[in-house]
Amino acid sequence: MFAARRRGYRALAVNAVLAFDSVWKAYPRWDAGTRTLRGIASRRLPLVARRGEKRWAVRDVSFSVGRGGSIGLIGQNGAGKSTCLRLAAGLSRPTDGHVLAPDGAVAILTLGNVFDFELTGRENALTTALVNGMRAREARAALRDILEFAELEAYADAPLRTYSEGMKLRLAFGVVSRLRPRALVVDEVLAVGDLRFQAKCLQRIRELRAAGTTLVLASHDLDQVAVECEHAVWLQGGSVRAYGDAPTVVEEYRSAMMSATAELTPAPGAASGPLELRRNRHGSQEVTIDSVALLHADGQPATEIVSGSPLAVSLRIAPAREEIRGAIVAVAVRRISDAVVCLDSNTELDGVSLGVLGSRPTFVTLAWERLDLLPGEYDVEVGVYAADWQYAYDVHLDVYSLLVVGAREAGGVVRAPRRWNVEAR
Repeated sequence: MFAARRRGYRALAVNAVLAFDSVWKAYPRWDAGTRTLRGIASRRLPLVARRGEKRWAVRDVSFSVGRGGSIGLIGQNGAGKSTCLRLAAGLSRPTDGHVLAPDGAVAILTLGNVFDFELTGRENALTTALVNGMRAREARAALRDILEFAELEAYADAPLRTYSEGMKLRLAFGVVSRLRPRALVVDEVLAVGDLRFQAKCLQRIRELRAAGTTLVLASHDLDQVAVECEHAVWLQGGSVRAYGDAPTVVEEYRSAMMSATAELTPAPGAASGPLELRRNRHGSQEVTIDSVALLHADGQPATEIVSGSPLAVSLRIAPAREEIRGAIVAVAVRRISDAVVCLDSNTELDGVSLGVLGSRPTFVTLAWERLDLLPGEYDVEVGVYAADWQYAYDVHLDVYSLLVVGAREAGGVVRAPRRWNVEAR
């Protein structure tokens, strides 16, 4: 199986900081037999386990990234993205093939593993910086900047067990902001925090790349991959379905998902208000959204808000004919003038479970404490997707309009708090 390789490791790794050459990765396939005494013994004995059936998480994957380069990994859940990230970070070894992974790679997907929930945020920041190669004096000197970047100064002396998941990730990225890794491996962590904090994280990653750090990013945010990465790998079933220029690969992925959804969308019937199948409503309709509301902080309907005000998007998922597990709700805000996606959130990314959709309706609300968008006209898009993102159950496009008003800005997407200072010297 492994003998017929099209190219050698050395040829692939020329000028590369990170390279995969015909990489395969397998894990033992544990089944009901592992509950028996023999099964338990097999788990303790590697030689026994190796004789059993394997589950191939990655199959014949090859790609390379140079100094300061960037590559995005996209694909459905279970496609092999997380396995590739662990291999790229040097946290796992391939079953066959070769991985060139640099010393000093920092993986945000594992930074939280060194956190001690009984220590304070300040203590965890210090120990994490030390674990990632900082000298003691440097780590102590960097503490203030780490906590300031993470915006956790007020919680620095609170035990980590009192932190939300978002606060923990912000602390982890605060440490990264002070490191100079040869490679940075991240898994969806750029979705942490509000839009302004995400922009700050992305800016820091760009600065690291400009200084020579190589970026490996796995994300369901396709626009983010297309913008931040030079190349992309589309993984499907552990294999590479497409590899090349990031915008091109992302567009191929989107087209495949849209094609699958379009094929499953029923023919139009009687119009239901402004919604019409195959025009502004798409999906298999196994699960349907039967009401959507944009709301002010007081619960009143919102068609217009002042920039920086709160906004909630509330939707009702109708009872399903059959039980649906693992469904994902996604909400995006798109600027009408240029179709730029300004916000894109989903329950999977934020660690929120819908449970089992079945005989009872499910109510889902996404609330932004403040929406710092520039004044303009926007569309709010909502959808319910299958657990593996393979297709959509029900997506509503170009239906729910939102007008953001406020003082005029020079340009961009976000109205960020700022302060000017002018001195004559």
